[in-house]
Amino acid sequence: MYRYDLHVHTSEVSPCGHLDVREMVNRYEEKGYRGIWLTNHFHREFQEMTKGMTWRERADFFLKPYREGKMLAGTRLMVGLAMEIRFLEDPNDYLLYGLTEELLYREGERWLSMNLESFYETYHDRLLIIQAHPNREGSSTPAELSFLHGMEAVNTSPRHDNGNGKPQRILATHPWLIPTGGSDSHREEDVGKGGIVTETEMDGEEELPALLRSRKYRVLEEEPAYR
Repeated sequence: MYRYDLHVHTSEVSPCGHLDVREMVNRYEEKGYRGIWLTNHFHREFQEMTKGMTWRERADFFLKPYREGKMLAGTRLMVGLAMEIRFLEDPNDYLLYGLTEELLYREGERWLSMNLESFYETYHDRLLIIQAHPNREGSSTPAELSFLHGMEAVNTSPRHDNGNGKPQRILATHPWLIPTGGSDSHREEDVGKGGIVTETEMDGEEELPALLRSRKYRVLEEEPAYR
């Protein structure tokens, strides 16, 4: 069995993070995970943090921990590129899988000024759009389902009331939606609490979207369990 965490932040890009990419890679290796996807924040605060940079410099800044993580991990741990985006006029967060460096450089500059509907219309066949922690108390509410590929069924962040049971019920009644899981790792105590488990190992990070579409995995559970 192979474990992958699909929701991991590093302090280089996500200021709320307490561990840098080197520390994250080491912790997940110690926990026996086969791979992690870096879902660093891409939102208004990212704009403010990178004020004065050109778009290419901003993209380089976002990509730096991903590139460093791949170099550090080698073949011991798969490090995948993803993003947790929050559009400027939307309080919700969305996880983007299938992201590439080339797409970010070429088109990412305009993403924050889009909304979920326009983003889905433009990218639904190129990216998987998964709503993160859809029912987190005080910060998130379920988005329009027709503009999503799926929802995070289990988010194990210990510092929030994630309300995981609510998206699990939505997923159960809308079986075309893709369920995912992740630790939402920011700190030491978050590492390796969630993710997905597969029976076969992925050969490369580009295989994740197809794996999620295939449903040939299990979401790591917490109470109440998602099935």
